[in-house]
Amino acid sequence: MDLTQIRYFLALARELNFTRAAEASNVTQPALTRAIQSLEEELGGPLILRERSLTQLTELGRTMLPLLQATADAAEAVKTRAADHRRGVDEAPLRIGITDAVHASGLPRVLREVAGRVSELRLTLRRGAAPALTEALLGGELDAALLPEVGALPERLNRWPLWSEGIVVLVPEDHELASRASIPASALHGQSVVVLDAAHPVAAVMARLEREHGIHPLPQHAADGHDEAGLLVAAGMGLGLAPVGAVLPKGVVARPLAEPELTHPVVLSTAAGRPMNRAVSAFVKLVRAVRWEAGQVTAES
Repeated sequence: MDLTQIRYFLALARELNFTRAAEASNVTQPALTRAIQSLEEELGGPLILRERSLTQLTELGRTMLPLLQATADAAEAVKTRAADHRRGVDEAPLRIGITDAVHASGLPRVLREVAGRVSELRLTLRRGAAPALTEALLGGELDAALLPEVGALPERLNRWPLWSEGIVVLVPEDHELASRASIPASALHGQSVVVLDAAHPVAAVMARLEREHGIHPLPQHAADGHDEAGLLVAAGMGLGLAPVGAVLPKGVVARPLAEPELTHPVVLSTAAGRPMNRAVSAFVKLVRAVRWEAGQVTAES
C-alpha cells in the first residue's frame, strides 16, 4: 500500500466516478483503476461497487474510508512539519489543564508573558475535574496543570505549591446568615447544604467538617460543581460551599468559612522526568517565579 493508491481511492470516494476521479488526480483512468485494484488486493476485498453508471463504496470501502483519510492527513502533516523545520519554523505546543474548582484569574498575565517570550506558541487550555487532568498529565495529553491538592498526588507527578485556596459559604442574600462577615462552620450543622460531586475539592472540605468536627449538614440537594450549587442556592434550596473567587449568581452572597478556616493548596504539576519543550519550560518557570494570592498574581518573587 502506498500513498498514491490512498489518494486515488479518496478521490474516487469523493467523486464516485472513475473519469472525474482520474481528472481530479491528474492521472489516466486506467492508471487509477489499476491502483484501486492493487489496493483492494492488499486490503482483501472490493472497495468500490461499479454497476453501469453507478459507482458506490462497498461496506469495506466505507469502513476503510476514515482510516485511509486519517493516513493521508497524517502524511500531509508530516510533510508540512518537515517543510516548517527546513524554514526554521519550530512550533512550541503548550497544553495546560486547570480544574473547575480553581480560579486562577492571574493565569492570563502569565500566558501573555509566555507568548511574548516564545515564538510559534501553540496553546491549548483544558478544563476538567482533578482526577481526569491527573490522568491526562500521566498519559502525556497535558504538559502542566493547576490542581487542588486535597489528597496525595501520584509520585510520578512533580508538584510546586502556588497558593492556599480558601472556602466561602454561598448564602441567599435574604438569609439570616448573609448579615455576618464570616460564617463559623458550626452554623452549617443541621442546615440544608448543596452536596457537590465527590471529585470536587470542596466535597473533601465537607467530609472533613463531618469527620473531624462533628458538623453534619442536611444533604437534601446535589450539584456537579460549585457554579451549579450557586444556582440552587439562588433558588432557595439551601446553602453552598465554593472556593474563594467563585462567580456568584444574582441573589447570592459569599461569606468566608471560619472556625475552622479550612484551606487546601493549589499546585502546579507536571509529569516527572518528561522532557519540556521551550514553551512548557517557560510556563513552568514563570508560574513558579511570580507570587500568587487566591489565584491572583501579586508580584514577582
